[in-house]
Amino acid sequence: MPKKAAPRRRPLLFVVLVLIAGLFAVIRPAGPAAAAVDGMTVDMSTYGGTPTYRASGFIYGLSQNGTTPAQSLQSQIKVTELRAGGSQIGCPNGGYVNGAYTARWTTEKAYYARAKALGAHFEMILAGLWGADGVCTVPRWPGNGGSWTEYNAFFDQVVADVKAAGMTGSDVRWDLWNEPNIFFWGATQAQYLEMVKRGTQRIRAALPNAVIEGPSCACNPTDAWFTTYLDYVKANNVVPNILSWHALPGDPAVDAANARTALSTRGLTVSGLDVNEYGAYGAEQQPGPSAWYIARLERGNVDGARANWGMVGQTPSLYDTMGWLVTAGANQPMGQWWVYRRYAEQTGQRTRITPGASDAHDGTVFQNSSTHTTIGVYGATPSAATGSVGVTYANIPSWQQTNSTVHVKVERMPSTNAAVSAPTVVSDARVSVTGNAVTVNLDWTNNLDAYVVTLTA
Repeated sequence: MPKKAAPRRRPLLFVVLVLIAGLFAVIRPAGPAAAAVDGMTVDMSTYGGTPTYRASGFIYGLSQNGTTPAQSLQSQIKVTELRAGGSQIGCPNGGYVNGAYTARWTTEKAYYARAKALGAHFEMILAGLWGADGVCTVPRWPGNGGSWTEYNAFFDQVVADVKAAGMTGSDVRWDLWNEPNIFFWGATQAQYLEMVKRGTQRIRAALPNAVIEGPSCACNPTDAWFTTYLDYVKANNVVPNILSWHALPGDPAVDAANARTALSTRGLTVSGLDVNEYGAYGAEQQPGPSAWYIARLERGNVDGARANWGMVGQTPSLYDTMGWLVTAGANQPMGQWWVYRRYAEQTGQRTRITPGASDAHDGTVFQNSSTHTTIGVYGATPSAATGSVGVTYANIPSWQQTNSTVHVKVERMPSTNAAVSAPTVVSDARVSVTGNAVTVNLDWTNNLDAYVVTLTA
């Protein structure tokens, strides 16, 4: 049997060149990327506004006693918003309307304690406390038969408990009902609107400085249901402090513009906008779409809370995973958690970014001249084109460069329903800057993945 030829040794210089080529594979000087399916442009000369981490919120996602997942998993992503109402507890006969209010109120207090520890605000969903959560039996709705006696007693109970628990500050938002335009409300819109009027008046009489949020509908600001709501709250002087709706799916940037137009044409003002559920079940809660939603919320200057699709008896449950950011039970970070981690690490000034075609690829970029660091978090819609996507950084300031070079680190947050110990480092290299610009080409073969690009001097 003939011997195998001995392997030929490569010259050391050849090996070094190959390694360098690999590091530079996804980073090129500014210019059109070959066969790029899309592109984004970051103009580093246009910036303003410090981080608020407005997209770092979720509905439910903690245990009923508020102790798990560990607080560190929320503090590391700078959670700004928790939202809950005790839904599904005691089903099929839970909540006030079924004589089972106490267990749900206990959970409300636990969630508020966690929100307070995080420095986040807490949104208290009264629909959940009543018992209207989409899966429990609801024998009566507020105002049935023209009687508001039970609803008034319910309100008196909640107000008394809020005062006793010290939940009277601006860090609590009163969310009168969840998704009242669908099955979470079982009566007419007219009856719902009467409930809004009565509830708002009772809150403001008991707690004049309370923050009220609504309508939290499964709709967008151009829907007839939504415009009817706006006309009613204006006519009855019960405009909420925060205007809210859901994006399941949706585009928060587009919806925010429409909401501001709807308010302006009616001569109404609110103190803020909140997409207090975003991210449809499945693909939209993976890293790429998560980063895209963050970008669209930032672009629209809208607060946001991730939706939660846990159901009774299912794994994961409603009281787990932080809106599918961590694994069920074990509570280990997944790829999408790392998207929020890098988002939380952004500091300095928000920087202008032009999104890709049809807004299918978008990102959030902050530059910090003090640390000589720029972090960009990039995402895509589930239907976005896959392939090479070029991110061009234009007008790179001198503080971001060293001898006309910049260090570029590219990380990929993989789409997987399993634990991810850390993002995948795609490249980490120093590159030349030409004309104060550089293009980072992302090999975006799976649009459910997200990418983070970090520039350092």
